[in-house]
Amino acid sequence: MNTQKAQPRLYSSKESILALKAHLSAKQAKLPKNPTIEDYITYIKKLSNRLKQGPLDFWIPNVFRRVIQVIRLMSSEDGFLPNKDKEKNFKALGLTIQRQSSRSKTTIETGPETGSNANQQYIILPAIEQVLEELEAHSDDINTFASTHFFTNEVLLVYEYSTTVLNFLLSAKKTRNFEIIVLESETENLGKQFATDLGKHQLNVTLTPFTNAYAIMQRVNKILLGVDAILKNGGLLMHPGTYAICVLAKQFAVPVIVLSGAHKLTPKYAFDQTTFNQLVSPLKINPNSTIDQMSIGITFDYVPPEYISLYITNQGQYTPQSIYQLFSDFYNVKDEDI
Repeated sequence: MNTQKAQPRLYSSKESILALKAHLSAKQAKLPKNPTIEDYITYIKKLSNRLKQGPLDFWIPNVFRRVIQVIRLMSSEDGFLPNKDKEKNFKALGLTIQRQSSRSKTTIETGPETGSNANQQYIILPAIEQVLEELEAHSDDINTFASTHFFTNEVLLVYEYSTTVLNFLLSAKKTRNFEIIVLESETENLGKQFATDLGKHQLNVTLTPFTNAYAIMQRVNKILLGVDAILKNGGLLMHPGTYAICVLAKQFAVPVIVLSGAHKLTPKYAFDQTTFNQLVSPLKINPNSTIDQMSIGITFDYVPPEYISLYITNQGQYTPQSIYQLFSDFYNVKDEDI
C-alpha cells in the first residue's frame, strides 16, 4: 500500500488524449525523422507515463492503451494502410469515416500523403479521434440499456455521486417509475449533492446515512454503482464503503449492477484491499476527530467479482465470467505494461 498522501488528478482521461493530439499536431513529439507505427506507439507509451499522477492513476494509461489498440487495428503489418484501404479498415472497426461531430471540422485535410506523414494523418490522428468519440459518447451508449433493467415501482440503491449513474437513472425515468435511496458516505458529503441533483428532475429520492444500509437493504430491489476501475479479474476499485454494501447485497440476494465506460477497464489484478490503495488524511474520515480518535483513511475499496451481478458498459453488457472478453477486444496484451 502506498502511504503517500493522495494527490488530485491534474489531467482527466479526455484531457490527456487532447494533450497527445496537440503534441502530434504541433509536431512537438520527439520522434525519429521518418517514424514508423511502432515509433508512434513507443512515444505514446512514454507520454502516458509522463502524464499519469502516481501508481494509482489508472485512467490515463487506460485511454492511451485504447489509442494504441485502435492504431494497431488500423495499421497493416507494414505499418501503413494506403488511402484506398482506409475505409475498409474503418468499417472493420465499426467506425465511420465521415464523422458528424464538431471535431470533424478540425481534422487535418490535405492532399495525398506518403510515409510517416501518411501514418500520422490516416492512422494516428484518426485513432485519437475515435477514442475521443468513445469517451464523449460512452454515457449515451450505456443509457441505451436503461429501460431494460427496471420494473415499475422498484427501489434502487445508489452510493455516492456518479455522473454515469445519474444519467442512467434519468434515461430510465422516461419509461419507468421507481424510488431511489441514496446512501450518504461518512467520508464525504457527495451523497447529498447526488440526491439534490436527482430531485431536480422530479425523481422520488430518499437520502439516508451509510449506517442505515443494513436496515434498508431488505427493501432494495437493485443496487447501481459507478466505479473508479474494473480490474482484469472483474474486481472493482471503488469509493470506501462500497465493499460493505456489496457484502450486504449478497446476504440479501440483491443484484449489484455496475455502470462504467470501457475506458475504466484496467488490466491489472488485485488480491486484497491493499494491492492498489493509498492512505489519506484521517481528517477526511472525521473532520472533528482528535489525535487520540484518528483512524486510517484509504482511497479505494476493492470489491471481488463474486459480489457483482452485471457490468453495463458502452461496449455492451457482461457478467463477471465474461468480462475478460471485453479486455481482449479493447486492449492489446502487448500494452499492459503501460
